[in-house]
Amino acid sequence: HGDIAKLLTLAENGSDSHFREVLERCRSVEAGAGCPVVGLTGTGGAGKSSLTDELMLRIRRDNPDAKVALLATDPTRKRTGGALLGDRIRMNSLADDKFFMRSFASRGSGREIADCIARAIETCQAVGFDLILVETTGIGQGNDAITEVADISLYVTTREYGAPSQLEKLAALDFADIVVLNKFDRAGAEDALTEIRKQFKRNREMWDAKNEDLPVIPTIASQFADAGVDQLWQQLSALLNDRHEQTFEAAEARLGVDGLPHRSAPIPPERQGYLAEVAAAVRDYHSRTDEIAGQIRLVQQLEAAAKQMRKSNRLTSAADLTAEAEEVRARIPEAAWAMLKEFDARASDYRSGKASYTVRGKDIPVDTTTETLSGLDLPRVALPETDDWGQKMKWIRSENVPGVFPFTGGVFPFKREDELPVRMFAGEGSAERTNKRFHYLSSGHPFNRISTAFDSPSLYGQDPIERLDIFGKVCESGVSISTIDEMERLFEGFDLCASNTSVSKTINGNYWWHLAAFFTVAIRQQVAKFEKENGRAPTEAENAEIRATTLSTVRGTVQADQLKEAMGQNTLVFNLDTALRMMGDVAEFYVENNVRNHYFVSISGYHIAEAGANPITQAALTLSNGLTYVELFRARGLDPDKFLRNFSWFFSNGMDPEYAVIGRVARRIWAVAMRDVYNVGHRGQQLKYHIQSSGRSLHAQEFTFNDFRTTLQALYALADNANSLHTNSRDEAFGTPTEETVRDAIAIQLILAKEYGWLANENPLQGSFLAEWLTSTVEEEILRLFEEMHRRGGVLGALEVNFQRNRIQDESMVYEHRKHSGELPIVGVNTFLNPDATSLSAEDADSFDMNVTRSDKAEKLMVIERNIEFKKAHAAEAEADLAKLKQVARDGGNLFDVMMEIVEHCTVGQVTQALFETGGKFRRNM
Repeated sequence: HGDIAKLLTLAENGSDSHFREVLERCRSVEAGAGCPVVGLTGTGGAGKSSLTDELMLRIRRDNPDAKVALLATDPTRKRTGGALLGDRIRMNSLADDKFFMRSFASRGSGREIADCIARAIETCQAVGFDLILVETTGIGQGNDAITEVADISLYVTTREYGAPSQLEKLAALDFADIVVLNKFDRAGAEDALTEIRKQFKRNREMWDAKNEDLPVIPTIASQFADAGVDQLWQQLSALLNDRHEQTFEAAEARLGVDGLPHRSAPIPPERQGYLAEVAAAVRDYHSRTDEIAGQIRLVQQLEAAAKQMRKSNRLTSAADLTAEAEEVRARIPEAAWAMLKEFDARASDYRSGKASYTVRGKDIPVDTTTETLSGLDLPRVALPETDDWGQKMKWIRSENVPGVFPFTGGVFPFKREDELPVRMFAGEGSAERTNKRFHYLSSGHPFNRISTAFDSPSLYGQDPIERLDIFGKVCESGVSISTIDEMERLFEGFDLCASNTSVSKTINGNYWWHLAAFFTVAIRQQVAKFEKENGRAPTEAENAEIRATTLSTVRGTVQADQLKEAMGQNTLVFNLDTALRMMGDVAEFYVENNVRNHYFVSISGYHIAEAGANPITQAALTLSNGLTYVELFRARGLDPDKFLRNFSWFFSNGMDPEYAVIGRVARRIWAVAMRDVYNVGHRGQQLKYHIQSSGRSLHAQEFTFNDFRTTLQALYALADNANSLHTNSRDEAFGTPTEETVRDAIAIQLILAKEYGWLANENPLQGSFLAEWLTSTVEEEILRLFEEMHRRGGVLGALEVNFQRNRIQDESMVYEHRKHSGELPIVGVNTFLNPDATSLSAEDADSFDMNVTRSDKAEKLMVIERNIEFKKAHAAEAEADLAKLKQVARDGGNLFDVMMEIVEHCTVGQVTQALFETGGKFRRNM
């Protein structure tokens, strides 16, 4: 390919005589005997690049030995003279060494193809390619330059061509051998297909032709394994074989009964308005709260006035007021009066010093006060002191005590005293080294709350190998886990089914294998425990019982948030539709296997915030993603009351004031939405979330100041009743933290939880005027963002037009601009600068040294060698298992069920490659 690239550069820039001379020396095919050329042209934004990539994937699937060249032209900007040439990063097919792509700038051609395209085609024909694809820039109505270089021409369009009369003006409908209507899943596409077919018949005078016989093909190139693209390749290969005596193979297209590609929206059309529905429900809830509170207050006032009239012996007035009070009282729901009585009874219990609450049918007694050194009985939950019934009702409906709808103050009545919300992130190098760090972090605690960081190859589903782009990342900034044996080493010494052990796994785009491996290791541990206790292996029935008990007992979380990856981070591995389908497979597995204590998704705003979003956007996008998952899983027929117990959430806490209320706002919106829109029970209404202090607020300058920022962010989280917390180490601006800095980061949490008296109270924000104002204001902004996404077709529709990513980027720019201008003061970075640091030279900066955790070459090679040995030992089983996985993927079965079976013999890289072939790679938007 390197030599071909040089020849094409000569074709683009060299003199004709020099080009001819060199080409003749390199020629392997006689002049005039070259391969056919297929031209793809169409309007800008019609999806030509995606369609071309999908065509090349079909060619590879059906003709694995075919050598294909793609020559693409990008427009040159008149003002700057530059061209983007960026579509190549979106071409998943180019990983095949038989495929080659070259992008050219149109430069001064003034047309949709570069002037050098003819010579580039001649070059590719001379060196022995079997097929050449030529892609043009976006064209207008009268452009037809592709006909000068192509033997067969394809015209790609979408339904957005305007009125039907515009089709009369399209030159392409005259010359195109095949017309492709892409993005056929869009509304109105079927009508567009009818109009294009009519125009095609008129242009060609094919009045009696059947619609299905016309070379007008609807496709959905963004959809993996689209039958429309299959049909396109089938017709294109037939043309190539008939006209140019080729022998291309093409699989039969599996079209629907209507002869069209399958078009199924992940969310049914009747549920597309879910975000607007939630926004309306939350606003209606607050309007109803004001109405009920006002009526209850009026009853109290009328009854008080009647009482006063009776005291004054004005009995007629007293009777009238009493009658009016009864009339108003009759309009108030009985449930409202029951809520007041229930609150008064609970308040009496809380103020008595002793209370209890129920968890899974078990009463948990608690002390409701804490004695201070001064001898005060500080309430763990402070309650409003008011005699105003209306004010009390408004507080109950908008706030309420922790553990009671709408859960604004927290989802559980009281915090656990036997387990602090500490969860520290760790992962570096081999499984053994990370296991050692896990034991270090857990030492001195009566609980094990472990959070696992994986290295980049693991995150992207690759096996550790010596290929340079992978080798450099093996064992860096995370642990390398690619086999079940490595997962077993990772948790050596931890009983994964112990009630005091909980494991979080930070992995998203390719989490399925790692989740299955984790469950399998937990099952292995319990089998080994059975064998040790009984002196024998378990029977088949006992094995099944151990498996079921393990799955229902093991505690923890896997991040697994595919929508967040698409908008805020960049480790989405598979085609988004495939990834969402596999998330549904996991949800179904959890429901069917009664996985009660493990969360199959941590719906994450943290990475959205790290990408640049402000706290309001972080909360809005995260909640909208969660609502989208509810709709996706309901569309599969799953009961929300059964899968919502396995939802968890993950937010970032920075320094902005909105972070103080991000949890309480999210809890209230979620609770109201689940109850009033989805009719979900108590458990599903509870939004349980993890907080990590902001990575973005970690600065390399004056890095010791990072601990102070982290302390304040942790205070935000604990005051807002976060369910778990990770505090960043001060040196994470440089890399994986050392044991010393991790210990200091844990100390931040312990000091706040154990020493800081304010947090002995568990609802310190309730009753604060500022907290209440922030809560209602941030909530309304989130609802407004819901409505903005609704107008774009919901979360998935907004993703298509890059709404979320554009918003994140714009907000990131605001932060960076204000930071650099000094408008946003950051101590030690742009204000209160260290005078010694400002005088440092570049040489001083280069010689700066500090302790950081890094992997070495020997450790990388050890991990690679173990992966190779595992594959050798399991080669026979892996081949059969991977074939089964592919077959289930094609048949639409549950892939996670199969993953649990095959993880014993297949590496993560083998599984990823199999799923690429059957589910498609993620294709980036430009």
